[in-house]
Amino acid sequence: MAERTPEDDPIVIKKYANRRLYNTATASFVRLDDLHRMVKDGELFVVRDEKTGRDITASILAQIVAEEETRGNSVLPHEYLRQVLKAYSEGVGPQLAAYLERSMEVFASHQQSVAQRMGEMLDPAAAFDRMADMSRRNMEEFQRSLAAFSGQPAEPEADQADTGPLERKIRDLEARIAELERGREPGPSRGDP
Repeated sequence: MAERTPEDDPIVIKKYANRRLYNTATASFVRLDDLHRMVKDGELFVVRDEKTGRDITASILAQIVAEEETRGNSVLPHEYLRQVLKAYSEGVGPQLAAYLERSMEVFASHQQSVAQRMGEMLDPAAAFDRMADMSRRNMEEFQRSLAAFSGQPAEPEADQADTGPLERKIRDLEARIAELERGREPGPSRGDP
């Protein structure tokens, strides 16, 4: 059987009167655990009542959630569940459904972004690049400090990369300290009026 792509129609799962679930794509009976795995794997499916053809996907997914909750994998706070039940009786189900769907999409996107950043932080090649960059900057700073304390003139600013106003202030202070150590009065800084 050819592999399905996300653009394909969802897999149809038929629910029979005897409560058995039948996967029409694999021509085999499945359990709720199998449907849970399909959700985890990103497989789209729709569950239809075999007799009426009615879409009962939401109730089957709710059964899977209920099983997870009873196994101790609770993610739904009691007050949240109470509010959901109130929404049914107050007739705001469709609005709540749209809101919850969008909220979960944003949450999932945020989780993926965090996971990606963590992966980048733990990537050996990226870590090596960061360490090399940090070592390079430390060596440059050490050389500037050594030049300032040894009385040698610091490298001309044109040769140094401009990393911002704070770096310029640090270099100006280093130059003033070097002039003071040589016994001269510091001249006006380039940044002074």
